[in-house]
Amino acid sequence: MSVQVMYRNPQAGTAAGPVQYAQGGYEASFGRYQVDERAHTFTYHVEGALVRTLIGRDLTRVYEFSGKQLIVKSSGPDEHRRVAWERD
Repeated sequence: MSVQVMYRNPQAGTAAGPVQYAQGGYEASFGRYQVDERAHTFTYHVEGALVRTLIGRDLTRVYEFSGKQLIVKSSGPDEHRRVAWERD
């Protein structure tokens, strides 16, 4: 799995996104993942990342399908991120 995100409108003078994942309004990482279909989660095993403190971490995310969308949410109570992809 590979993730690359560039924030469209980074705020001047800030890290432009969650500081634990982004630098200068950009984030990138790669690694393996495992899916738990019963729990509707997947665990992303970060093998490399722009933010070095992520390397070696296991990030569990919740997923759901809604119509043409795949929605991925953070599973931790301290994270409130949500991403949706839509199929044409």
